[in-house]
Amino acid sequence: MLNHLQQSRNFSDIRILRALATAGLIGNIVKHNASISGAEVGCQGEVGVACAMASAAANQLFGGSPAQIEYAAEMGLEHHLGMTCDPVCGLVQIPCIERNAYAAARALDANLFSTFTDGIHRVSFDKVVQVMKQTGHDLPSLYKETSEGGLAKDYKQM
Repeated sequence: MLNHLQQSRNFSDIRILRALATAGLIGNIVKHNASISGAEVGCQGEVGVACAMASAAANQLFGGSPAQIEYAAEMGLEHHLGMTCDPVCGLVQIPCIERNAYAAARALDANLFSTFTDGIHRVSFDKVVQVMKQTGHDLPSLYKETSEGGLAKDYKQM
């Protein structure tokens, strides 16, 4: 996504590096306070966090305020709460790659939405991280990178 934005919008390398730093901060907040592991909290910890990171990075690139950046990250993660991890035959091709592609598009949407606000919203990013952690712990292990539940349940390796 950042490569696409750099190419299509002619952002400088330094602006892309700052956006990557913003994304890294968001990822570290989640890693420190919850998890980024699909094995621990399901796909919400992988795809959801990646979406939050990309949302924050995009918003920072387009000049968002700290409140808008946090709001973009919050939306990016919030809309992936409860996402299970169910790779078909243990392969990341299905549905993981597709989920990440959709999450990249969602990240741009979260950026756009938060840009049209003053950044004030009811649910904080920190609260969404707490909820994601609890949701992940409540998910049965069947839905955490085991290839035994969800979409993966009816498929066998050939």
